[in-house]
Amino acid sequence: MNRPPSIRGVLRSLFPPRDLIPIAGLVLCPVLTLCLLASSPSQAHAAPSRIPGLVPVTWPQPAFCEAEWFTTTGGAHGGAMTENRAGDSGGRRIAEIEDGDWIDLGRVSPATVRSVTVRAASGGIGGTVEFRSGSPSGPLLGSLAVPVTGGWERPASPTARLTGAEGGVRLFAVFTNPAWGAGSADLFAVDWFRFNPPAAGDG
Repeated sequence: MNRPPSIRGVLRSLFPPRDLIPIAGLVLCPVLTLCLLASSPSQAHAAPSRIPGLVPVTWPQPAFCEAEWFTTTGGAHGGAMTENRAGDSGGRRIAEIEDGDWIDLGRVSPATVRSVTVRAASGGIGGTVEFRSGSPSGPLLGSLAVPVTGGWERPASPTARLTGAEGGVRLFAVFTNPAWGAGSADLFAVDWFRFNPPAAGDG
């Protein structure tokens, strides 16, 4: 008799093992929404595109989140793109990042997330990642600088503290550098985000 697939099995069928959020992390999220397209895993990891392979998802926080798991993207220059990169986590990252581009990371509970670490590399001009609540122009919760790291294969992992939010918020990452112009190199590429819980003794 065939047994129905487990949640772990379903998730493993959708994401390679390096992409999986640990199942134990699911209990950390007060609200978890999984709305997946009726598509095969190969479609979910298809060729680079500005349109993610999945319908918007609310991920458990704190958690590890591949950058390509964004729900939507936009900006004056069309938004970020996913690209295949063998050396990055999950074999993919987001690139084609220009001044004003943004991605929607879904809902986060500030009660369980105190800061965000970003794995990014820049062989371009570098820039800033702003974390905003509700929309790309919403209240600023925190920001971090991504320097020129010396190449697209030389990542750094700066961290931004999140403050000034109550309850659950929809979190947007906005990528900025006013020095960018037509013909300039991209700001940077982003591999992943890690949402960190408050440290012991944090107020």
